[in-house]
Amino acid sequence: MKYRTLVAMLFMLSGAAFADKTDNEIQEYKVDKSIDLPTASNTAHETWKDQRFGMFIHWGPISQLGQQLGHSRNSPSHHAGGKPYKVAQLEPEVYDVQYKTFNPVKFDPDEMMKMAKAAGVHYIVFTTKHHAGFSMFDSAVTDYDMMSTPYKKDIAKMLSDAARANGMEYGFYYSPRDWHHPDCDSNENHPRYIKWHKAQMAELLNNYGPIYEIFFDGLGPGDWGNTAEEMMGTIRKLHPDCMVNDRGGAGADFYTPEHNISYFNRDQCWEACHTTTGQWGYNPKVGPKKIDQLMEILLYVWGGDGNVLLNIGPMGDGQVNPAERANFEKLADWWSVHGEESIRGSRGGPYIPGPWGVATCKDNRAFLHIFRWPEQGALRFPALDNLQLKSARVLSGGKVETTQTRDGFTVDVPKADRGNILTTVELTFDGETYPANPLQRVPSLTKSAKLSASHNEARLGYLADQNVHTQWEASLGKSEKEFWIEAAWDKPQTIASFSVARGEEWVPKNDVRIEIPDGSKGWKDITPKGFKLKWETMKFLEQPITTDRIRLRIGKTKKFVMAEFELFPPAK
Repeated sequence: MKYRTLVAMLFMLSGAAFADKTDNEIQEYKVDKSIDLPTASNTAHETWKDQRFGMFIHWGPISQLGQQLGHSRNSPSHHAGGKPYKVAQLEPEVYDVQYKTFNPVKFDPDEMMKMAKAAGVHYIVFTTKHHAGFSMFDSAVTDYDMMSTPYKKDIAKMLSDAARANGMEYGFYYSPRDWHHPDCDSNENHPRYIKWHKAQMAELLNNYGPIYEIFFDGLGPGDWGNTAEEMMGTIRKLHPDCMVNDRGGAGADFYTPEHNISYFNRDQCWEACHTTTGQWGYNPKVGPKKIDQLMEILLYVWGGDGNVLLNIGPMGDGQVNPAERANFEKLADWWSVHGEESIRGSRGGPYIPGPWGVATCKDNRAFLHIFRWPEQGALRFPALDNLQLKSARVLSGGKVETTQTRDGFTVDVPKADRGNILTTVELTFDGETYPANPLQRVPSLTKSAKLSASHNEARLGYLADQNVHTQWEASLGKSEKEFWIEAAWDKPQTIASFSVARGEEWVPKNDVRIEIPDGSKGWKDITPKGFKLKWETMKFLEQPITTDRIRLRIGKTKKFVMAEFELFPPAK
């Protein structure tokens, strides 16, 4: 079948585990690269990248119970003998009737857009229909929609109008698979469901003005034939420059890291989607990310040349979650000083993200977004090809000292003038900084290591080439349980941080550990407490370690793929 296939891997958890504060559904998407369909224009791609920042909105009647959109519904298969689509805590008899009391009278789309715009957001993407099937718009082909609620208003229309009234763009999320509609993936009536799906998409494409972005979320099981190709043809006819993600089957404009960040990639469009809390949708028991963590996620996406789609989950009465609002207000404070100068219209580089921070650039300027300074002394940066540094300033005010060296320059800001979370320094050069050849400020120690592995040693060189398009990948044999990759040096090295970086391909279900020799022919686990391969790019050891060998051990998956394995010394 010539469309992207969705592999949905469900955590078969006990009832107690459903209280976990992270998303418990993990999905892996495979792309059939043989499908060649028109995409949005290059101009549309560049314009989309210029804007840099979108807001995701996950919302539905289930927000009244403070449960996750779609994923909190226990969803059995629609055909005999099929595996459940989702094992979760709420039975359909509970989840599916929430619309009968859904009356978000405190919803103020104009105020919501003003909050987003102040934080730097330029476009929104709204969940018009999630996997559990409820339509957050006025649909003529179902009664399971907003017009059957006490509210009786088209939320999608209200949001699209409010976005444009505030100078922003409107896009929508739509799940082709449907755990509520009995025809979807059924033994006899799946073709009838496809017709229904196309009818809903026709409504969304024709009734809400120009569509800036479409975020599909997997076709799911069942025979979809050439549905993906037909749908992309319709989209390109009606909205030729609409940006479409890589989960709809064909014709994608960008790929979508979820709860993680791609390695530096200027060659492809990509958009990392992240939550402001730890859940897609409103849950009062799941607190917000701390602002320093959230800022690091955003800046490392922008520094890697990606867009950010940052989610909010409105409450059942329509109000913005106060915890999410508080973070957006803090983002607005930062954006008002730094955003239009250093983020809007910028590209990632000319320095590749590292433990110190990230860089963005535009015209003849580069912006260093510095999260971590050496304990003593200035940060050293290698010289850019054929460019001379002319001046420097701290965007928030204060002193900055720069010194030209034989092979680059140094940057230092007095502690009193540094930001609480990060410090942004604008550098002006005597020529264009984009597309200057991107450089690492400090090379990864992996580049000087001898690498060995349990599998596929022929591709180990790709883990230290700073190229997102080359990757190490391997699959376990039937009786095998784990992979490992070892880095060794002739002399001990001091390691403070590391990164296991992805490109377009990723396997999100895994258990990754960092180990060093224990002195008795075994291995000692030095993995940081609470470590997961998600959220931030850079991971820091609890204490720097000095060793001549270090090992990455990967379990709880039959396959793994990564673009880079980077190891870094303490800041210097």
